[in-house]
Amino acid sequence: MSCLWPNEVAIGDFCQTGSGGTPDRSRDEFYGGEIPWVKSGELREGLILDTEEHISELGLHNSSAKLVPAGALLVAMYGATVGRLAILGCDAATNQAICNIRPDPSSADTRYLFRALEAKVPQLVSMAAGGAQPNISQDKIRKTRVPLPPLGEQRRIAAILDKADALRQKRKRAIALLDSLTQSIFVEMFGDPAHNRLGLPVGKIGDLLESATYGSSGKAGQIGAYPMLRMGNLTNNGQMDYADLKYIDLSEDEIDRYTVRRGDILFNRTNSAELVGKTAVFDRDEPYAFAGYLVRARTKSEFSPEYVSGYLNSPHGKKTLRGMAKSIVGMANINAKEMQAIPILIPDQASQRRYSETVERIRARQSRYNGSLSVIQDLFSSLQHRAFSGQL
Repeated sequence: MSCLWPNEVAIGDFCQTGSGGTPDRSRDEFYGGEIPWVKSGELREGLILDTEEHISELGLHNSSAKLVPAGALLVAMYGATVGRLAILGCDAATNQAICNIRPDPSSADTRYLFRALEAKVPQLVSMAAGGAQPNISQDKIRKTRVPLPPLGEQRRIAAILDKADALRQKRKRAIALLDSLTQSIFVEMFGDPAHNRLGLPVGKIGDLLESATYGSSGKAGQIGAYPMLRMGNLTNNGQMDYADLKYIDLSEDEIDRYTVRRGDILFNRTNSAELVGKTAVFDRDEPYAFAGYLVRARTKSEFSPEYVSGYLNSPHGKKTLRGMAKSIVGMANINAKEMQAIPILIPDQASQRRYSETVERIRARQSRYNGSLSVIQDLFSSLQHRAFSGQL
């Protein structure tokens, strides 16, 4: 279809909407029943067929939770998950952080509306109000306008976008498999650190380090001589993410102290309880500054930084970090001295080197996959734009 659709329609004009609730956590009889109960963190742009928790009929009737029919669309309204989407594949209740959208089947196809809302996510997120807990109201969702062509055209567009998205999801799954491969190789080579079945020597992380220092407390901005790495530039699966950078100027005597070089370990010493201790190895040749919430750990020449990072990113390492983190005003903290005191298995240098080389090969493949994913994402966005401007 080549003609442009002249009008968009407010979601509230052809959909019913509602929100949910959380039964009293102190009442055991309200939980463990047969009713799936969706939390906003479970919205992952897909179909929900089951949930982490279930509530009872008693919990449903003694709270603001309501049973939502299969086929409804769900939108996260609060906090870090704001704007996330999903389609209900079963009858379920939701918590209060989710808006459910039930389209009139004579006006809208569910898959089409999902795709149309997906295209509106940046707009929804931009409407989120608030600081620590940004949120969008149900009223704003109802007022969001989407193109609404005839049903046959909606189904055609949804089918095209679903096929294009399948390619995008396939590449994402490949990247995720490479992440899990790194962890599997660590356990295969060194065993589960919790059991030390190979009888490896045990020391402390500090035994492997040449130094461990804090980053700059200077304020970063949009301009500056050095990109500054902050806590968000470390992913929870042990990789660097350079997508969102700020910049800072450093004096001559600050450059060595507050910049990283290839092979330096970055450790996130302050964050939420779930994220404190994020660890990754810096893998670029250009000098980057690093912020005060990070620790720069530099290994001695005979030890592998990838091994230390792999250890801290293993299930055992993450469990150790969660157990030692101290909470201060809602944030958890592990200082440089405590990080260096963490017990660690110390395999021979050749094994560490083989692990490091393997990780580097996997990261190189991931980099290629991420590059192709970026291209696929751009193509999907272009296709999405054409679809909802009547040019597809």
